[in-house]
Amino acid sequence: MSLCFRGMSYLPLLLVVLSVATFVTTYIIAIVKGDVAVYFPYISDTGTTSPESCIFSQFLNICAALALGTIYVRYKLALALGGLEDPKLRRLNFVGLILGVFTSLGLSLVANFQETNLEPVHVTGAFLVFGVGVIYAFIQTALSYHMYPDFNGLYICRCRLALSTCSLLAMVVTSTGAAISRMQKKADTDRLHWKPEDPGFAAHIVSTIGEWVTAIVFLCYFLTFVRDFTKLRLDVHPQLHVRHLDEEPVYPTERTHLLS
Repeated sequence: MSLCFRGMSYLPLLLVVLSVATFVTTYIIAIVKGDVAVYFPYISDTGTTSPESCIFSQFLNICAALALGTIYVRYKLALALGGLEDPKLRRLNFVGLILGVFTSLGLSLVANFQETNLEPVHVTGAFLVFGVGVIYAFIQTALSYHMYPDFNGLYICRCRLALSTCSLLAMVVTSTGAAISRMQKKADTDRLHWKPEDPGFAAHIVSTIGEWVTAIVFLCYFLTFVRDFTKLRLDVHPQLHVRHLDEEPVYPTERTHLLS
């Protein structure tokens, strides 16, 4: 059976493929229509103007749902392996889940609030995606090291550490370049059509390249879950508490919770 059909491995695969397809599609449309400059625009710049903004919003919302599902499955996987007996593993796992939820929320904010319309909300979403997302990656890396050698190998720990570090460095480059370009640019600079002669152009390009690298490396981090997810399957079992839908249900005292 193909890898993408084993267990829950299709979740991170769909997340990465759909995210990359969305970025590339909106970039091509924005360039062809002349809505952004060809010099490495920010990812969000390519999803600012209609019709590419519609595509950007629709598919990034789907990606946010896929990210949330991936993060939840990772949580359940670690919990099933040793989270019930190991308090430290359980705490790290729960912190990772909370950070992952905020990262998914940030992706939804980026999708629905364009920077030219509601910049503060858009920037908040970007911080949740990249800032909190990088912290999530480091938490998952720490969790992987804690699970070695009982539940996973050392190779995957080192891969996740390398990807987390690269994401952090790229994010720092992005933030620094953006701050410098904002200080150097003129007030009348078109933020969607930077030109080489504009003050702050070099810092702007460094920042945008850093953002693309951050996004790609962060998506690669989710690919490290694919092999693990082939070993897991989540099932939903309906439990009826009546024999007729007009009856009043009687619930048992014990229930299975989503976070248990």
